[in-house]
Amino acid sequence: NNMKPLHVMMVTNYVEAKKHSSWVGIFVDRQVASVKQEGVRISTFDIGTSHSPVHVLSKWFELRREIRKVSPDLVHGQYGTIVGIVAALAGKPIVISYCGSDLLRGSSVSLLRQLFGILLSNMAALRADGLICKSEQLRQALWWRKSRAVVIPNGIDLNLFAPGPQGEAREKLGWNLESPIAIVNAGDDAKRKGIDLAQAAMKFVRSCLPNAELIVISNVDPLRMPLFYQAADVALCCSVAEGSPNMVKEALACNLPVVSTPVGDVPERLAGVFPSCIVSRDPKELGEAIVNILRTRQRSNGREKVIHLSLEQAASQILTIYRSVLKGRMESPSRP
Repeated sequence: NNMKPLHVMMVTNYVEAKKHSSWVGIFVDRQVASVKQEGVRISTFDIGTSHSPVHVLSKWFELRREIRKVSPDLVHGQYGTIVGIVAALAGKPIVISYCGSDLLRGSSVSLLRQLFGILLSNMAALRADGLICKSEQLRQALWWRKSRAVVIPNGIDLNLFAPGPQGEAREKLGWNLESPIAIVNAGDDAKRKGIDLAQAAMKFVRSCLPNAELIVISNVDPLRMPLFYQAADVALCCSVAEGSPNMVKEALACNLPVVSTPVGDVPERLAGVFPSCIVSRDPKELGEAIVNILRTRQRSNGREKVIHLSLEQAASQILTIYRSVLKGRMESPSRP
């Protein structure tokens, strides 16, 4: 086959932040690597974290220069808001991936800034040739062109995230071998991730199981994350808003039970997973669900439910979108 490989310019905004936190943008990095595995040539362009109009404008000019120089077949904006707009105005066929706070309210930045970001995301959607949403809820949050958007959750590295012996994982992390332990991920926004709700629920848990512990994960090396899933007894997802939370899929891949509020695509992910459950944002109800799981300390059947969400599967779906965009039409998402 002497066809030249597809060349895609990925537009991101996390390269600066990555210097301080190794996990920032890890899901995009993994997706880029998996798309490369499919034979796609990738160039990257990062617009930085400054939102000043002068900075954004200069980055837009810089991106257009870069595109003239390397001449990609298409541009893929890896987020909405400013990333989406800059990518959409780059002068090439454009795919945009929406991830969560670019279309949903609930982050800890000011309401005005959230709404402005959501407006930019939707304006970018009007210019885009291909739209990817990480969950159905995100697709429904688009103001326009919902029918053009395709739902593709982030893929999981099923080789990295796999079940393993709990005792060994706890020894490596220096955790108590006897305590029932729940984990929750604070990410870079503890308020949005509902850490206060998790802590309130754990007060109730300790009234039943005094030695129960809550470990809040923040800024952990991504390659060490499987140890946390193997070592814990339950993962909590208490977020105010989410697209398709990666922590839930990774926990399931390690057969770790999950207790979550009904955010993003989690209800869909937890369908048929036992033990695991969806509860309201009530600390007592959340606490009771955690106690039920911590009492048995049983693993779940989560892995069999996420086996279809591999990185390879996601990459192949993304490639299909690239090809259909370049053919000049998005395939109707009503067809699977």
